[in-house]
Amino acid sequence: MKDYQRESGIGPVKAIELAAVFEMAVRVAQERVRSIPLDSPELIYEFLGPEMRALKKETLRLLLVDTRYRLVRCEDVSLGTINETTAHPREILRPVLVQGAFGFILAHNHPSGDPSPSSADIALTRRIRDAAELLQINFLDHIIIGAPSESHDAYYSFREAGVI
Repeated sequence: MKDYQRESGIGPVKAIELAAVFEMAVRVAQERVRSIPLDSPELIYEFLGPEMRALKKETLRLLLVDTRYRLVRCEDVSLGTINETTAHPREILRPVLVQGAFGFILAHNHPSGDPSPSSADIALTRRIRDAAELLQINFLDHIIIGAPSESHDAYYSFREAGVI
């Protein structure tokens, strides 16, 4: 018997059942998101915020959308450290081209909770914006996900800030 089974009292059958229930819940949530347009930073934050706020390392995610801004695919592009993540424009734009998506949204978290962009965040966003423009790809937004507090908002949108 495995240690987690002995300590929790969960046997292999129950563990498989629980894993199946969790997987089903994830699929239902993703299907719901695929039916609504991700056309505002608030909706993107609502979709990604709960999960990304809990991450202990910066993670850069790519959301591919169709012409109605409905989610086609969501994938992690880069996993960083506690305070930074890096990605090259080709790592971000390749999936957009391969999938033939209408456009894309970038999102990453700040484990500190403060979504204010760093100079590296601004530089990355500008490089991606320029590369996407050159390839005539719709770069719709870059959202930094933090945690709401009295001193700052829950997220930062580069589109709302006029960078994109």
